[in-house]
Amino acid sequence: MNQMEISLPQSQHFRNFVAIIFAMVIGVIVVGTIESIGHTVYPPPADLDMNDADQMKEYVAKLPIAALLFVVAGWAAGIFSGCLFAGIMGFRQGKFCAVVYSIIFCSVVGLMLFQIPLPFWFTLFGIIVLAPSAFAGWVVSEFILTRLQRSSTSGSF
Repeated sequence: MNQMEISLPQSQHFRNFVAIIFAMVIGVIVVGTIESIGHTVYPPPADLDMNDADQMKEYVAKLPIAALLFVVAGWAAGIFSGCLFAGIMGFRQGKFCAVVYSIIFCSVVGLMLFQIPLPFWFTLFGIIVLAPSAFAGWVVSEFILTRLQRSSTSGSF
């Protein structure tokens, strides 16, 4: 019986591309999970039309602060986990992968901030939390890679 071999290109560009794509998938999963927890704790009304700007503005204005903090927590965790993964998967070019992922993530957040009418404090806090979270994800990825390199050169894991 023949075994099928799967071989991926050894190109650093391909590795970067895969790292960024998988980081986006992880970021979406993390943000979605945290925001769904927020929707469970603070469920939206059944008759809410999310495409109606007036309804959304009225709904968001009545939300408790804690409900909006779930969204910010989701963003912080999403950009952190994505940068962490991109940094590790990108290996030698992890910083580049984390920066590209951060730009994509921040662009999506910016687009959402323009589409949904949100309080000013939320917009400001949401934007401020992104840079430190992204940086922390990349720093942790560098720490993990350094530890892995040390353990592989010392022969123990």
